[in-house]
Amino acid sequence: MKKRRTFMIEPDILDKLRAIKERTGLSESEQVRQGIRWWLESREWPPRRAERHPDEGKPKGEDARARKRR
Repeated sequence: MKKRRTFMIEPDILDKLRAIKERTGLSESEQVRQGIRWWLESREWPPRRAERHPDEGKPKGEDARARKRR
């Protein structure tokens, strides 16, 4: 399900989006959606699962033996 969002955009960018719409038929909103998707993918979002460090996920300040005794 898509959610509606409202934001301000500079007039020069809007002019470029409109020109692309005239040339390609792709709506301004779809251009923005594709641009956001591209931006997120370029930053690997969602992030790929990285290898976990051996200490990652352990509560800080507590060693494994103390947790086992509980």
